[in-house]
Amino acid sequence: MNFSLLVRANAGRYRRYYRLIAAASLIVTALVSGSLMTGDSVRHTLTERLSRRLGNTETLIFSSNSFFSESLAAEPALGGSARPVLLSQGFISHEGRLIPVMVWGTDEPDIPAGAAMINRQLAGQLAESAPSDIVLRLPAAGLVPSGSLFVTDNYTTSLRLALAGILEAASGGDISLKNEQIIPCNIFLRRAELASAMEIEGKANLILSDSIITAEALAAAWRPATSGISLLRLDGSTEIGSDRVFLQTELVDAIARDNPGANRLFSYMANSIESASGSLPYSFVTAIDAYAGLEPADNEIVLSDYAAARLKAGPNDSISLTYFVSSDLKTLREESISLRVAGILPLEQLSADKTLSADFPGLSDVERCTDWDSDMPINMDRITKEDEDYWTLYRSTPKALVAYRTLAPRWSNAYGSATAVRTADAPDLGGLNPAMLGLRIVYPRAIGLEAARGGIDFASLFLSLGFLIIFSAVLLMLLPLSEMIFERRSELALLRALGFGPGRIVKLLHRESLAVVLLASPLGVLAGACYTALSLALLNTLWNDAVHTSGFAFFPSLTTIFAGWIAGAVISLLTLLLSVWRAAGRAERPLALKPLKPARLGSFDRRRLVWAGLRMDGKRGLTSFVALASGVLIVFSVGLNRRGFADSSQLRSGTGGYSLWCETGVPVYHSMSSAEGRAKLALTDLPPGVEALQILRYGADDASCLNLNKVVRPTVLGVDMERLQGSDFRILGSIYNKEENPFDALRLASGDVYPAAIDETTLLWGLQRRLGDTLSYEAADGRPVRILLAATLPNTIFQGNLLMDGKHFAAVWPEIRGSEIALIRSDASVEPQVRQLLSQALSEYGLRLMTTSGRLREFNSVTDTYLTIFLTLGGLGLLLGLAAFIIIVRKSLAARGGQIELYRALGFADSRIASLLIAENRLIPLAAIICGAGLSLAGVSGSAANVGTGVWLTAILLMAALMLGALGFVRRAVDRKIRNSSYQFKS
Repeated sequence: MNFSLLVRANAGRYRRYYRLIAAASLIVTALVSGSLMTGDSVRHTLTERLSRRLGNTETLIFSSNSFFSESLAAEPALGGSARPVLLSQGFISHEGRLIPVMVWGTDEPDIPAGAAMINRQLAGQLAESAPSDIVLRLPAAGLVPSGSLFVTDNYTTSLRLALAGILEAASGGDISLKNEQIIPCNIFLRRAELASAMEIEGKANLILSDSIITAEALAAAWRPATSGISLLRLDGSTEIGSDRVFLQTELVDAIARDNPGANRLFSYMANSIESASGSLPYSFVTAIDAYAGLEPADNEIVLSDYAAARLKAGPNDSISLTYFVSSDLKTLREESISLRVAGILPLEQLSADKTLSADFPGLSDVERCTDWDSDMPINMDRITKEDEDYWTLYRSTPKALVAYRTLAPRWSNAYGSATAVRTADAPDLGGLNPAMLGLRIVYPRAIGLEAARGGIDFASLFLSLGFLIIFSAVLLMLLPLSEMIFERRSELALLRALGFGPGRIVKLLHRESLAVVLLASPLGVLAGACYTALSLALLNTLWNDAVHTSGFAFFPSLTTIFAGWIAGAVISLLTLLLSVWRAAGRAERPLALKPLKPARLGSFDRRRLVWAGLRMDGKRGLTSFVALASGVLIVFSVGLNRRGFADSSQLRSGTGGYSLWCETGVPVYHSMSSAEGRAKLALTDLPPGVEALQILRYGADDASCLNLNKVVRPTVLGVDMERLQGSDFRILGSIYNKEENPFDALRLASGDVYPAAIDETTLLWGLQRRLGDTLSYEAADGRPVRILLAATLPNTIFQGNLLMDGKHFAAVWPEIRGSEIALIRSDASVEPQVRQLLSQALSEYGLRLMTTSGRLREFNSVTDTYLTIFLTLGGLGLLLGLAAFIIIVRKSLAARGGQIELYRALGFADSRIASLLIAENRLIPLAAIICGAGLSLAGVSGSAANVGTGVWLTAILLMAALMLGALGFVRRAVDRKIRNSSYQFKS
């Protein structure tokens, strides 16, 4: 016997079965290969997006909170491709909207003077009504940190620019330093013009290089002057100062360590110097280790002869020194100290020392006291004509000297502990390094590639979402195979009689299936490519909320195509092989039917007849039940898991009870909770009862569901944990004992390990970490610190961020003093008034307002879109389950011709036969629908209250439609079978 000829003949004879098997195999291969190709295409798009946003850049040298000289980029040690950049956040106003932008000051010659170029993303925001010029708002950074005292009260500056055109992505228009697929709104102008507007001429805060620059190369190129450290030759000494006014504590300690006898200075403005006989308002005072042979003790003060005369004070008299100190958000507190006069120096001697007092912009450089521009609350009524005359002649010459070790610790701030250090003629600065001044090196391409390749695995995601379809297709593959083998019982018996062993029969059947699968699977790969193309098109359009970007392109690798083809073929062949083994084994056994046992002679038990019919079709019925129940379970579970966020009170644990989320493009350095801060911010008209929780931010990568890339270091928010505890936010889980209050525990640190809370969604999906894991960060002074993932929050408005107690935040990043985020709690009745007042008062800060429920809705849109994808694929799985049910019912009825004739011969009326068949065939769909819907309800029982009324109504209507449709189909199929029978019994 020719085995190959037999295989071909059987395949042709039973082609109606093999067509169904081929269709099921095609679906399996299409889903597997399509999912893998989708994952490949998304990864390629993210990798290509990386190249587009970085260009040829391999190395970044940056200083996050300060500036350095533009000349650093020209140092030979950095190579020839280093180019200085001045980067800043900013915003523009357009048609009543504030659009946040990234402002790039570059040396590109194509940008005209007084003009700017924008990228396509920003052009899209401006739409067709793009103006001919724009007003760009920027932080008025200057060299003196805005978070310190004695700075100008103006925190923003503006720049009017003509629009010179669009900088395309190929030319670097979409440049971004964040590991995100979202394209920023970029605006490009001449670096010199941007520096001039920010009053930092000759400075940069970023260097881009197309080559790898090592830390050793940076150290070789760097000089203290690069970071604004100046050396001033004095008589017999050298003064070390900074263009930022303040010298960092680590820097001061290193200079003092390497230069014995170093003399530290800290200039400050006192609110008053008072004695028993007089007072001096708003006087500059210098804390110093030693001066003119005098070394003030801890409780001593040295007065100028001018100050002594006005105070009518002499040696050993008691002097009271009053001054402001600032805590968080420039919340001022007045302190006083009582000192003893240790000596009196000639004013002319102090005046001749021009650097004894530091230059504070807005204070030291004005003509009159009444011109002082400071964010301190200066009462001009206290300033007399005598004070104005002193200012005209001597400006900021200090009226008193105090001990450095006594007052410098109280006056120090996050930006430094001295305004100058005086050393011998040739100071030793060998202990200084770039890290002390905040310079860091980052290799963005290597980090970006890791983030892009390790991000959300869309291959696994689509395989998971399409599992039901694959499962249903496998079940559909088994149905025609089982039916075919049942029909070939006589043929298989003949083959056994001819000497074919069981193994050879199985080989014959498998060879027939193999040919079908090998023909269907390549078509499945093509169908998978179409599936991928459709998925990417939907991600770019209808499903865009899942990725918050567009531009996904079809780009599968040959390896992926081959892997999808092999995987789909192997799944199909293994399924068929196992089924053939089992079916062939059953075919060898004679059919044994258990006789029915009527309840009484001459009568039939209807229920027993129904259950006997179900047992006879047990395998097919079970297949139909599983496929249909799975489809119902997926569809109902996805539908009931949708959330409504129209009312934030429904999800108070997600909003904390706060109604507004405020985000500013320029940090806010004053407290919205204090009367002084509200006066500074023009918020005195806020209605009573309005609460504000201001939050500091260390900007890193977005770890929320909006970012497809892998995130290693998410953004950290500094919050007041005590106030957070008093809100409606709650801890979902923590590493602490049940007896411990997790909010209290989050305020305790151990060494350089700081605990933090994190949104559970971010922990599991964004970071793919567990509670107890730690993340590595770098503190402002360069030391490594670790953040312990100690507690989780439920789905909240903080998604994508770590929450650290404010005191810990200040210990790690002390220079971040202004809040960029604020949560507002107010009554619903006054919320419109609060929104309007905030928008007007903080417009100069680039305020962007949104409701907390709206922010949750934005995050939820991602989840909802994934649920939509799941629902779409689950719906296809449900259709396959319905198809399996229809096939099984038809096959079952087709095999019941003899049974129907038997019933008729026994005297059963056609109506009674029909009722038996209907009762038998309706049990499976009804049980499957009820079981699937019941399991769905059990899955959402804990959050059933959050399911909207419309969702419940839709679920009930869908369930009713499925039941009615199944019952209607069964009835029509049975009636058709009865009518088409060769004989009808007339009752």
